[in-house]
Amino acid sequence: MEIRAVLFDLDDTLFDHQASSRAAVHTFLGQLGLNRSEELTRAWFDIENRVFDRFLAKQLSLQEHRRERLRQFLPLTTMSIPKKARQLDELFVLFLENYEDAWTAFPDAALALRTLNAAGVPVAVVTNGVLDQQSAKVRKIGLGPFVNQVFSSDATGYAKPAPEAFLKPCMSMQVSPAQGLYVGDNYRVDVEGAQNAGLHAIFLDREGPRHPGSIQSLSDLPPLLSGRTAARTVRSS
Repeated sequence: MEIRAVLFDLDDTLFDHQASSRAAVHTFLGQLGLNRSEELTRAWFDIENRVFDRFLAKQLSLQEHRRERLRQFLPLTTMSIPKKARQLDELFVLFLENYEDAWTAFPDAALALRTLNAAGVPVAVVTNGVLDQQSAKVRKIGLGPFVNQVFSSDATGYAKPAPEAFLKPCMSMQVSPAQGLYVGDNYRVDVEGAQNAGLHAIFLDREGPRHPGSIQSLSDLPPLLSGRTAARTVRSS
């Protein structure tokens, strides 16, 4: 295969969302005077996943999705649910400040992207999320110089695993799907979604290879692509 562009998922692929959120939840609970526990942390992630799916399905606005997360989470603590939306918004801003303070990249991310850049291979991020926040993550965790473009579900109008979520970035980068490689940590959303759109795909499985052809570290990617990439110049659109 000739790869002319490599596209990456962001959260839990390049950006350590789990670690960042865990740190933020821990600080957030302390600021509210609530007991911290692994059970509450797991509940935060479970609620986040459920409610975020409703946001991606356009059932909830961004702001209402954030309020709903707190409405479901706070009853699990000793804290009551504020009656006013403004109070919920202020609480979520507190969490967001902690989350942003904890943003971090995986240690293998920058080197992998730098190596692809050095080979002349354009790199993009394709993410289910909000463009402003996801672009800010890329910049703050030090990956901005290596990423040509960031494509988000709110900006393109399509969330992974919809084929259009992958096809629109390919079109913007002026490569055919067959010339694109997608790398992500969610097998159904990232790998199967990309493959269904006609791209090549690699599963990043940091916990261990559970699928043939998966990798456990982004440092495994450049050697895997050695001799299979074609340098080109990409024009942002």
